[in-house]
Amino acid sequence: MWPSFYATVFVTLLFLGVPGYLLGRTLGLPRMTALLAAAPLGMAVICLMGQVLCLAKVPATPAMMVGLPSALLLVAALLRNRFVHASPDGAPAVHPALVALFLVAGVVAGYVFLAGILPSPNAFHQDYDSVHHINSIRAMMDSLSMSPLDGSSYSTESDALVAVQPTGYYPSGWHVLCATVALATNVSVTSTINAVNLALMAVVYPLSMLFLLSTVFPGRTRVVALGAVAALTLTIFPWGICNWGPVYPNIAAFAMLPAICALFMRAFDQDESRRATVDHLVAWFLSTCGAVLLHPNVVFSMAVFLAPWIVARLGSSSLRVRIGSRVSIGPRVLAVAFAVFCVVAWIGATKIPAFAELVSYHWDSFAEGDGALTNVLHLSYMRGMWPAPDAEQLFPAALLLVGGVLLVSRRDTRWVVVPYAITAYMMYVACCSTDDAFRSVLIGYWYSDPYRIGSLATIFSVPLISYGLDAVAEGACRLVRLTPARNWHALPVIAALVVAAAYVPLALFYPGQARNGFSYEKSSPWDTYISYACRAYSHDAPLTYQETDFMESVHRLVDDELVINQPYDGSVLGYGVTGLRCYYRYYSGYGSSSETWQSRVIRQRLYNIANDPQVQEAVESVGAHYVLVMSTDERNNTFVKNTYDATKWNGINYITDDTPGFELVLEENGYKLYRITATE
Repeated sequence: MWPSFYATVFVTLLFLGVPGYLLGRTLGLPRMTALLAAAPLGMAVICLMGQVLCLAKVPATPAMMVGLPSALLLVAALLRNRFVHASPDGAPAVHPALVALFLVAGVVAGYVFLAGILPSPNAFHQDYDSVHHINSIRAMMDSLSMSPLDGSSYSTESDALVAVQPTGYYPSGWHVLCATVALATNVSVTSTINAVNLALMAVVYPLSMLFLLSTVFPGRTRVVALGAVAALTLTIFPWGICNWGPVYPNIAAFAMLPAICALFMRAFDQDESRRATVDHLVAWFLSTCGAVLLHPNVVFSMAVFLAPWIVARLGSSSLRVRIGSRVSIGPRVLAVAFAVFCVVAWIGATKIPAFAELVSYHWDSFAEGDGALTNVLHLSYMRGMWPAPDAEQLFPAALLLVGGVLLVSRRDTRWVVVPYAITAYMMYVACCSTDDAFRSVLIGYWYSDPYRIGSLATIFSVPLISYGLDAVAEGACRLVRLTPARNWHALPVIAALVVAAAYVPLALFYPGQARNGFSYEKSSPWDTYISYACRAYSHDAPLTYQETDFMESVHRLVDDELVINQPYDGSVLGYGVTGLRCYYRYYSGYGSSSETWQSRVIRQRLYNIANDPQVQEAVESVGAHYVLVMSTDERNNTFVKNTYDATKWNGINYITDDTPGFELVLEENGYKLYRITATE
């Protein structure tokens, strides 16, 4: 089981890396740049192929999704290398040793924070969003339709005819990747989800951050190297957010965000080579498109980081724009004008209908003003919000402050502090603001979700913490140079190793104040994280292991038949987990105007099928021949947000062995499958 899980992680990296690297080389990117940007470029290839094959009505097998574009890109890359002279890379180089360092650090951290705590590869986080994720992946696998624009859980031709409610646009690039990997490896959907997430968090994110740090701090090898521990010891991202929502598509987009920003920045570090600039900009555009299909808020996340860089770049340039023969606009005015434009565009975008539902979603504040400020300063962004415990990370917070002060003191790096300052303020607003209109404008692009905003702040804090770690290492070097060992050539490397070795346990195990339920207690970031993560992956409600086994037995018995189910008894996850064609695959939308009449009649009056012709018509219309009845214990089958209303499900809840029109065909541990005889 575990060998196949790690093989699935490797396949995920191949599916992202091979087409992504070949696309980068085809576009003319240097080898190392193409490698570090391979994941977002590979995501763009996979999404493009999924949409093209969907429109052409060609089955989206792994060979078509990955094999075909990889072969074509290999030929294109070889032809370019043969006939087009490569442009010199004007951007700072990335040493292969740094790649190895970040890979090793990422793999170790991935095992410690995720793989090592999973009770099994098939364990999954049973929370609200899991329903959509698991069922959508299964639907893509069954239909071989991999459109990144379609998030339906009813994708097969037969299921589309019986969907209980329509679905709109949902960015599904992450689901496409999972479905493609699952088809190639033949492992379960839940195991694939864990493997794909591990690949993103343990490999893609570290290499993405390496790419960004190498771009932001050219020639500062020690700063970049220390970024490996800075990026992977902050518990909010990439680790903690995996237990929240779960918002897996946003994790994928955030993991690729640093590399996308680096591509854009490097496009303007190509000296006088216009072709190299264009090559990087094309690669940046394609990467952005791929990331948008993971989650659209990556565009606004990217803007938070790149806008300050552009303002700083404009302000320090010699660019002047002439208007007429007398008026000339200097670089500082241009920088201010661009900043104003960004603010206006940001506010204006909230009025676009496509973003209306996104920005209008609200989370309640969970901290007072002083408490919110403490959360931000101590990097305990989610402290006080249940059920997302978070402990103070005091040593990273101190090093962030040191790094921030030092960066501000230098004109060329001052801008690096601004993205973190913006997201830190956004986090403060998410914690304590009650002004819904202001929250919509400032943080609405992330659903006003504190965990997503905290993750963004975490990503943008890494350059500051890395710089702070480097300052400590440099201070240690200066102290040693006062001793007889001052001529020790390996001193900078040894100092970095010692600082990193001391920082990791202090960052993770030094206790700070954490909130457990409704009380505060002293707890280390590691203990707080591990408690939350273990609870997330050991949770067996609403779908228990016994219920899963029963649905697998039902699936073997009925094969591809449609089965009417009561989603709140755990069977809402049945389709994605076991492949059983359950009729109800969502928790919400029942009773709305978009619900089909068949669904409404079935869930309210199915028990009366023997005497109600309309119920018989509804059942015949959807083609169902079986009814699944599992747990009726409302303590276990009620999901988050208390969405369960038993009165809406009388049609299924009232069915017993004595109900006319039904025949018991399978029973295990009190779970029952009935055949509908009234329509035979």
